[in-house]
Amino acid sequence: MIKNMIKELANKLGYEIRKRDNVETFFQIDPSFNDLYKEAQIKTQMESTDNLLRRQRHYVLNYLLRNVDFKSGDVCEAGCWRGLSAYQIATYIKSQDIDVVFHIFDSFEGLSEIESIDRYEHDKRNVESIKKQFACPSEKVQENLKYYKGWIPERFQEVKDKIFSFVHIDVDLYQPILHSFEFFYPRLSPGGIMVFDDYGCVQFPGAKKAIDECISKYNRSFFLPLPSGQAVLIKDWR
Repeated sequence: MIKNMIKELANKLGYEIRKRDNVETFFQIDPSFNDLYKEAQIKTQMESTDNLLRRQRHYVLNYLLRNVDFKSGDVCEAGCWRGLSAYQIATYIKSQDIDVVFHIFDSFEGLSEIESIDRYEHDKRNVESIKKQFACPSEKVQENLKYYKGWIPERFQEVKDKIFSFVHIDVDLYQPILHSFEFFYPRLSPGGIMVFDDYGCVQFPGAKKAIDECISKYNRSFFLPLPSGQAVLIKDWR
């Protein structure tokens, strides 16, 4: 009834109300992305939890990969859960015949200790269930990926002499994000890209706090928060 009243009023004023067509963006119809993303979902058994926001994040990740100078360093992912993003990164590297090592760090036991800084004010979720929600048997990831099993940052020292061109950090919580940033940023090549998956995630406010603290120390780097919840850093050449 209200819709009809508004329509009649608009007609009297000389306006016509039309239903707006659904707007598609390129990432929704990009076959190079969607084919790989679908394959990765099947491989990691994550089809049932697919959603638009996740697709946006993975499109950003894939698009950034296409612009990495892999000759300047290795590739790393800190926090891979079931391996959805890691599978796509590894597949892209292989498809382009890129001579680079892909280092993957994860505990495969869920999240580490969740502190007060990692919880938003009205969070009523059970801490133990949150921690186990992100657990995944290492055997499932091992089928397709090389990895370093252990709590972050205990195995980082094994790559202390490496330089990295691309680093993907997806560890949700304040302390592991802080450790990951502080370890990998000095080892990121000039022009290298660092992607933070959880920067804008309201459920894990510690992620933004850790990244903001680190960014304040390296404010000459390009830093861009994205509507997808991610944030991208490109290291300054100077």
